[in-house]
Amino acid sequence: MMHRALVLGLAAALMAGALSLIASSPVRALAGDLAAIKAASDLDQDPRDAQAVAAVCTVCHTASQFLSTPRGSDRWEQVFAEMSGYGADGTDEQLDRVVNYFQRNLTVVNVNTSPVEDVKETLQVSDQVAAAIMARRQQRPFTGMDELGKFPGMDRAVLEKLSARKCLQF
Repeated sequence: MMHRALVLGLAAALMAGALSLIASSPVRALAGDLAAIKAASDLDQDPRDAQAVAAVCTVCHTASQFLSTPRGSDRWEQVFAEMSGYGADGTDEQLDRVVNYFQRNLTVVNVNTSPVEDVKETLQVSDQVAAAIMARRQQRPFTGMDELGKFPGMDRAVLEKLSARKCLQF
């Protein structure tokens, strides 16, 4: 999972990177594509998360650069660290919201191999359901969405949206 501690650790790096970038060259903010970010956030119902993504990520990127490429949480952590090195900036709250948005809308999860926190956050299930998924996959791997969708505590609509985005693997 993209741990909350990572967000706090990135805050210091973001500030240092931003100061370095500002000192070395002028930064030209690109127009953010808030409409596209909101449209892709149907798995994250808090509009403040989409607004944070627009405020932090579209300073240098168009929304299509990240909305079109779901990744695993480890890869998103690398991207966030890289962007902070380039001077990406945001408040602690904004960064926390960016992590929420990416985890729920753009993170690929393999139900049979991903860490419990990734399964919990991306599938949007409780701790108990995530633990039950972990126990079940140890006995017998899940074979597909139909089987997972019948698992107690799963929201079929979330699974269908993740599958349509190619964010759900087995």
